[in-house]
Amino acid sequence: MESPSNLMTPTAFALSTVEALVNVGANVEVRVQEWAKENNMNAFLAVAKGSAEAPIFLEVNYNGCDPCLPPVVLVGKGITFDSGGLCLKSTDEMTYMKGDMAGAACVVATVRAIASLRLPINIRGLIPLCENMPGASATKPGDIVRAMNGKTILIGNTDNEGQLILADALSYAQKYKPKFILDVGTLTNQLETVMGPSATGVWTNDDSLWISLKAASIHTGDRVWRLPLWEDYCPQVTPSHVSVDLTNVPETGTGISSAVAAFLSHFICYHRWIHMDTFGVMVEIGETPYLRAGMSGRPTRTIIEFLAQMACKPPDC
Repeated sequence: MESPSNLMTPTAFALSTVEALVNVGANVEVRVQEWAKENNMNAFLAVAKGSAEAPIFLEVNYNGCDPCLPPVVLVGKGITFDSGGLCLKSTDEMTYMKGDMAGAACVVATVRAIASLRLPINIRGLIPLCENMPGASATKPGDIVRAMNGKTILIGNTDNEGQLILADALSYAQKYKPKFILDVGTLTNQLETVMGPSATGVWTNDDSLWISLKAASIHTGDRVWRLPLWEDYCPQVTPSHVSVDLTNVPETGTGISSAVAAFLSHFICYHRWIHMDTFGVMVEIGETPYLRAGMSGRPTRTIIEFLAQMACKPPDC
């Protein structure tokens, strides 16, 4: 996360992932742009269009038990630099945007730890990697794309790119018939306003997953806090004034972090699911005693502990 974006491109991130996981028993598949096109990942590719750097979709696989058992699928947002696209950020806003791949880094670090510990659990990591840049071919505000699951999306703001790349990754995750899905990424700066650096925001459709995740966070000290995933937020991302299924700009401009979670829920088909927004905890300014200043890597330790407790739980629990 500390590497400058010219050195940590999507391709460089993929190579670093292979190096990090090759000796711990995890497999890495590097999918290129043509593969994404063949799989109709149009929301993901819409974000990548403005950059000269080719997008990559990483699949990371670790089997710690019977390969026939359903895996836990981890999905990490991998924007290696976020300029905002044509909805350009200010210079100050871009300061830390080399770290917009924090979710992707979290997934790689989690898989590395789980594989190194040889935990009896199957993990599948999905990481869409690209830059969000304002190049000549960049997606324009008002463009409409059809996501992998067939839903049409009005792109009202090119700086709301995280939910676009996660949408296709979550759709792709369904093919593995997972035990549950956990996605993680730096999605909304509004969450930082609400909670500051105190905790990672969590939305989930399963109470038991929340109880386990909260217990893990208490053990690690890296806190999480549950926020509402109510149907009230769905009208914000399902516009009535235009013939599309979804928009990436919540219409009322309120409850934005929960509205983004509502947007992503349209790409979950009846599976248990956790969404983690890490924008507020991405950067450590030196106030937390056990963290150095800079990119924090949170909530990697909590996710590792969460999966470790799940893997080691007695069968009758």
